[in-house]
Amino acid sequence: MKKNYAVLFTIGLLLLLAVITNPNQGRHQEVIRGKFNSYLQKAMSEGLSETDNEWEQAGQAMGMMLATAIIDQVISNLVTTDNYLIFSITKLSWEDESKVIGIGAFGNVFITGKLDEALNEGLLSE
Repeated sequence: MKKNYAVLFTIGLLLLLAVITNPNQGRHQEVIRGKFNSYLQKAMSEGLSETDNEWEQAGQAMGMMLATAIIDQVISNLVTTDNYLIFSITKLSWEDESKVIGIGAFGNVFITGKLDEALNEGLLSE
């Protein structure tokens, strides 16, 4: 009988911990923003060869700043979160279509490969 109470207590404690540490929408957007920024940096470094031209470097820096501002706006408008108390789901809405691209639990947000697929297909660059 005491073993049953211990199991129920442990399950209850895990559920309470899951509810308390469930990431909010801001955390989901922060993780997506990091993915977009790393993708952008990779794309820009592949597109431009290493050069000593100061003007080109300055232009690249200005482009990164502008792109970061645009990414922030895009993420604010397109990324939403459904909260189910013990976990949450990250959704990306594009052209009246909503796709689940991640899940959040215990303070972490895990992004599926669907976001990478979307970026590689150029879904957001059109």
